[in-house]
Order: sequence, then C-alpha cells, then structure tokens
Amino acid sequence: YKKLQLNVRRHLSIAAVKAAKAYKQNADKWTVQMYKDSSAYERQRGKNKRTKKETDAWPKGGFKAVKRASKEQWKRVKLLLSKDEEPNLKTLYKYQLFLILKLFSEVPFRNLFPTFKLKKSDGNYIDRPKKGNWSFVVNQHKTVKKQGPKEVKLSRANTMALRKFLVYREKVPGVEHDFLLSNKSGKKMSKATMGKAVHRVTKELLGKAFGSRLIRVLASTELKPEIDKVEELRKKMLHAPGSKQTKQYTRD
Repeated sequence: YKKLQLNVRRHLSIAAVKAAKAYKQNADKWTVQMYKDSSAYERQRGKNKRTKKETDAWPKGGFKAVKRASKEQWKRVKLLLSKDEEPNLKTLYKYQLFLILKLFSEVPFRNLFPTFKLKKSDGNYIDRPKKGNWSFVVNQHKTVKKQGPKEVKLSRANTMALRKFLVYREKVPGVEHDFLLSNKSGKKMSKATMGKAVHRVTKELLGKAFGSRLIRVLASTELKPEIDKVEELRKKMLHAPGSKQTKQYTRD
C-alpha cells in the first residue's frame, strides 16, 4: 500500500474506512491514514506540477491539439457525408466524435455532453433560440450545491456545428431519445462511454490517449499567464482567495 502512488493510496484509504464501518470493524487506523493521504494529495496538487500520467498523455501543442484533432476528425466525417449514403448510426457516431472534440476546444466540461437534452428540462439541456447563439444550461453538475445552475453561451461556430449535426441526427433511423449523444446502437450515450470514446479518438488522431480531465488541465495551462496576473492583482488589492471583490472593480 505505501509503495503505491499517492492518488491511488488516497482512494484505497477512503475505501478502507468505508469498508471497516460497513463491516463494523475498528476504522481508526485507516481514518488516520485517509486524512494523511488527503492532506498529502492536496499539497501535491497545490504545487501545480504535471503528474507522470499527465506528462505521458500531454499532446504536442497543448490545448491547441484538441482543436487540431477536431479539424482532422471533421475531414474524415466530410468524406463519409459526401458518399451520398443514407444517414446511419455508424456515420452519426463518428460525427459525434468531431462534435465532442469541437465543443471541448471551447467548453472544457467534465464528461457532461451526454447529459444534455434537446428540450428544456429540470436537468441539463441545450437552449436553442431560433436566432442567435445557443447555450448549455447546466442544472446538474459536480459543484451545483455550491454554485447553483449555470448557463454557458456558445460561440457562433459551435452553434452552427450543433445545428448542422442535429439536422443529420434527425434523419438517422434508430435514434429514439431526446439527448444530444447516442451510442453505437442508437440509445442514449453514457458519460463512461463518451469518456472511453474520447480516449480512443485522441489516441488515433494525436498519438496520445486522454479525456476530459486532461483537457481541463490543458485549457487552464493555456491561460496560466492570465490566471497568474489576476491572482497577483488579487494579492496586491488585499482580497481573499476566491473572493469576487477583484472582479467588482472592473468596468465594461
């Protein structure tokens, strides 16, 4: 156990505490270890250094590689669309891979894209006005209890990509649900399925297999100079970490 990587140990010590409690065993030893692992993990993350796993999967060009991959996937999809075949699930699936990569290049969500419905709902959905840009309305996400629902407006380019994709999707027989993404059999795609598909397509297009977590790291790293400047300004203005005070001083 102690020879394992810290991120693995952290999960195991948490599991050990839960298992001990479930079987009504003394959990003191593992509780202490759990807190030690969690503290060490947070200290490690606070250093903002690439992990070995991240280094191995890091694509050439960083975050720009995601956009490069989406363009390459679109070339492949265009070839399929130009064959004058009837809309089908096989082409739809590959079309989706392009769409996912294109969306990721602008909106580095977690694996949320399969959760979006095409009609307004209490869950996540896509707001699709007839004119103007579309939005992702996120009512269910990891930090919803702290931050509440969010609306993320899309660019014109991604709005147009979604419009064209949905025109094709409507013509594909066998798709009988109202979510954005479908699996190979035409049923609603799960987040796990999307995650595996993204790892496969990035490996195929870029030679590096990675998913939403690394994409979020790549996006943040791309904007690191700007983030550092904002953080330095916050310190100079004597504002607390995470405070909105600094932004309140800005003007349009």
